[in-house]
Amino acid sequence: MNSILSVFYQYWPEWGPRLAEAAKVTAKLSSAGFAIALLLGAILVAMIRSGRPALRFAANFFIQFVRTVPLLALLLALYFALPPLGITLPGFWAGIIGLGLHGAAYVAEILRGGLQSIHRGQREAALAVGLAPHQVFMHVVFPQALRVMLPPLLNTYVALLKDSSLCALIATDELMLTARAMSSEFFLPLHIFLLVGAFYFAIAFPLSMVSRALEKHLSRGRRVMGST
Repeated sequence: MNSILSVFYQYWPEWGPRLAEAAKVTAKLSSAGFAIALLLGAILVAMIRSGRPALRFAANFFIQFVRTVPLLALLLALYFALPPLGITLPGFWAGIIGLGLHGAAYVAEILRGGLQSIHRGQREAALAVGLAPHQVFMHVVFPQALRVMLPPLLNTYVALLKDSSLCALIATDELMLTARAMSSEFFLPLHIFLLVGAFYFAIAFPLSMVSRALEKHLSRGRRVMGST
């Protein structure tokens, strides 16, 4: 144990800044990918709820297709299969788009489930008192649905954060690729990958705890409301 700690102490001034920069890239990848997932997921839910069969079919097909395709296959397709078609994406942007497309399928299911959890009678009551449909959504449906959607959305972001490590395979200088390069340079893979694991833990664990606390708090509130 002392020898491991001494290695960390010796190399931290050199390793720390490099891994910190790579962690920033990982955070940018996952945050931008999650933003795309939120936007595209909302569009997919709007298509499903539009009442138009063609839009509903297209949205459901996209969701089922993306959920059955491994993320790695999607990333490799974006990075290697598009250049012959005249579209060349840097690894960073291919990673963002791949994470966004992959996450959108799961975000769409979360959003749809959250909206469906609100009883139809609340919408009808709000319309009956004179609220416009968009006012019903913004002031009645969405605030309640958000309580249901927040914990699984946070979990989805944590999943995207961990999945961003696959972007190392498309030449993106995130944590995992940087760690692989450093392990080849210093020949200390155990120490370096332990540090990388600590970086992922430091980013993901607080978010997981927030998600768990939110889920407990919000479920307690729903039980109180249900008992009254």
